[in-house]
Order: sequence, then C-alpha cells, then structure tokens
Amino acid sequence: MTRLYFVLRGDNEYLARGELLALLEALGANASIECYPMICVTTSECGLDIAASTISRAGYLKEAGVLLGVFSAYSASDAREAASMVRERRVHVSIFKSTVSGDAVKAFLEAGGLRQGVARVEEYRLMFSAGPAFLGLKKYSVNSKSLEERARSKPFKRSIELIPELARALINLSRARRGDIVLDPFAGTGVVLVEAWLMGIRAVGVDVDYTLVRGMESNAEFFAANSVVIHGDSRVLVYRGVDHVATDLPYGRGASTHGVEIKELYRDFVERLSEYLSKSGFAVFMTPHWLEDYVDELVHARGLRVVERYYDYVHSSLTRVINVVKRP
Repeated sequence: MTRLYFVLRGDNEYLARGELLALLEALGANASIECYPMICVTTSECGLDIAASTISRAGYLKEAGVLLGVFSAYSASDAREAASMVRERRVHVSIFKSTVSGDAVKAFLEAGGLRQGVARVEEYRLMFSAGPAFLGLKKYSVNSKSLEERARSKPFKRSIELIPELARALINLSRARRGDIVLDPFAGTGVVLVEAWLMGIRAVGVDVDYTLVRGMESNAEFFAANSVVIHGDSRVLVYRGVDHVATDLPYGRGASTHGVEIKELYRDFVERLSEYLSKSGFAVFMTPHWLEDYVDELVHARGLRVVERYYDYVHSSLTRVINVVKRP
C-alpha cells in the first residue's frame, strides 16, 4: 500500500480530474485526492492495483505511479532529501504549465546533485507544479498510440463521431464497473460500445439510423466487442432499471435528428431517462453549450439533478457540455 500520483492530460484538466474521481469510486478505492496543475495525488494509501486499473481504463489521464514524496521546489534541503531516494541520481523532469521557473528547477537539481535522464532499472519522475516538487516512481502509462490506431483502423467512421478517449471518459463518469452494462441510446458508429468492451464492460447501442446501425455492427465485429446493437428509436423504446448511460446526443448540425426538432428530441430523451435510470444510476450525456439552460430545465422538471458538468471545446462555435445526471 502506498500513495499514488496521476498525471492528467493538459488539454482538459477539469474533465481529467472528474474522470479520475469517478474511476476511483467505480474501482472501490476509498481514497481522496489533492490536485495541482496536471497532477493529482492520493492523500491516503492505495494498492498499486488501483493505479493499474485506473490507467487501463482512462481516457484523459497520462500516467500513474508511486508517490515517493512532495517537496518544496525552492528548498535546497528538500532537494537533498529527494535525491537520497533516487537511484543513480537520475530523474525524468517535467514542469507542468510553467508554474515553476526553469531557474528554480535548475537550482533544485543542482542542490540535490540530480541529473536529468532515466535510470537503467526504474524511471524516477520529478514533477514541478505550482510550487511543490513531486517525486514519483512511474509504473503505468496510457497507450495513446493504441487509441489513435483504433480511431483510424475501424471499418466504419464519421467525422463527427466521438474520439476513443472521450468515449472512455463518458463511460468512466457513469461509474460503470467491470462486468456492468452501459446503455448508449444514440450510439452512432459504436465508439462507446468498442471502448466499453475493451474496458471489460458490455454495452447496448441503439440508433434510429439504419446506415449507422450497420456501421456500428461492423465496428463491433471488427474489434470483437461482445455488445448488443439495436436499430430503434430511443424516444419510444422501453428500458428498465438502467444503471449506466453514456451517450452523445445529436446536435442537428453534422448529426441528423431525422426531422425531429432538437428541443423536442432532448425533452423526450430526458423524460424517458427519468423513467428508466435506476436510483443509484448515473447518466452521462453530451449536449451543445447553447442548450445548457434548456437541459437544466428539463432535468429539474423530471426530478433528476446534474451532479457534475464538464466542458469540451471543439471550435469557436461549439463547446460540448458533458452532463452527469442522477436521482436526488
């Protein structure tokens, strides 16, 4: 048992923090965290299995490892103490978001007699963020190349589909555990289905567009995802006792709403959701920022509540809102 550190992706740190907290909850880790720019550390001891499982599922985390200590970036005595824990006096140095000056980092390394580089046996990480210097032993990292390769290699693609890491974040925010089932009522090309299966979670994907359903089936078969694909309209289909929902609602621009006015579609979705979401369940769905107030009204009117909210900037005219909803 030890304290852990997690390095976040810098392009959406707030989402990464939320995903980390949701993952720790889903994995049953009784741990709280403290966060600084691009890094979070557990405040109590955890097993390394938690770090391994978290990184294996994460979309917006980069790496995890054993936290050896937290030091002042401006203290020579702290630098010497940190150096005493490092084999070969070699460390892989990172300065997150320029929150510590290069001169301060150089002085810290010189005071401790540390050199930049990777030791032959283990990788010691010295990470500077907002004043502290975090010394860690790297254990696990996200394979970003495999995420990119899946996005490129699948047989059926659309330009507006979810990227794999965002699909993973949605699933993780739903608190789905290994062996659970997650519902995607607007599944499109099936990115949620594929990523869920690779995380040990089964998924049910529904879409009203027959062409997309055929493409979803081909993607699921390509990745051998043991998922259920349904051609149907989630506005009228009946679900019962769903614990986990992860979906990207159509916006009516690149994604067709099949002639249904977008506010009507969202109203029907939230109404159905309020009927089938279980008492302990979490629903995670994305909507455009210009409908944020309307979504709030719908959720409140149906006796649900938004417990978390994150924002994903796409371009100057579109920021997607990630809503995490449950029963009060």
